[in-house]
Amino acid sequence: MINTIYEDFAQSAKLAPKNSKMIIRHSIRADIPPNDTGLNILLTREGEIMAEHFGKHCKLNIDNIHSSSVKRCLQTAELFAKGYKTSTNKELKITSTNILADSYINNTEKAQKLFMDHSPYWIISQFLRNKKLSGMRNLNESMQTLFSYIFAKEYDNMELFVTHDTFLSAIVCFCHQIQPNYDNFVWPYMLEGAFLYMKDNKIHCIFRGITKSIEFNFNVRI
Repeated sequence: MINTIYEDFAQSAKLAPKNSKMIIRHSIRADIPPNDTGLNILLTREGEIMAEHFGKHCKLNIDNIHSSSVKRCLQTAELFAKGYKTSTNKELKITSTNILADSYINNTEKAQKLFMDHSPYWIISQFLRNKKLSGMRNLNESMQTLFSYIFAKEYDNMELFVTHDTFLSAIVCFCHQIQPNYDNFVWPYMLEGAFLYMKDNKIHCIFRGITKSIEFNFNVRI
């Protein structure tokens, strides 16, 4: 199904319906310097090779790719598409969107300061507890925007969404109804992912071989 160093990710792929939405974190990036938002940090050479290799050896039928507008995510998407075309001869359209980059932000300047003052782990922990955070939307509004985009269209095959660790972590924790603490949740690795699909008015999320679901009512139009 997929060639990955993460055994649980491969197991998740086996469990996923063929028209699932595959949500992955971008490939390996360079380190983010202290007091830097990391927006301009690109993939390392290893990250580039891994993204292309993942695409080349992905045996899932994919119809298109959506990517965060941040450059390292676009790099991951482009290299995945390049590898995928090598083995399938199928050209994948890539759509760049800010929704996969900042859908939980309503004030960029305040949010940048928040991310420089606190770790992503702390921010997402507070966000999932629906705590009010400077520069950020609340949990329900953010998830409405994000899921409305992810499930905007139905396809016979999969769609791939390339995003960031905070987004993947938030999606998994929200759907699995857990908090991202060190006792029961390991932060998503680079080029690791989850699979989402809708059934019986519920969002089902497969992560590391475990499927959980949550009822969700859409009320936001993209």
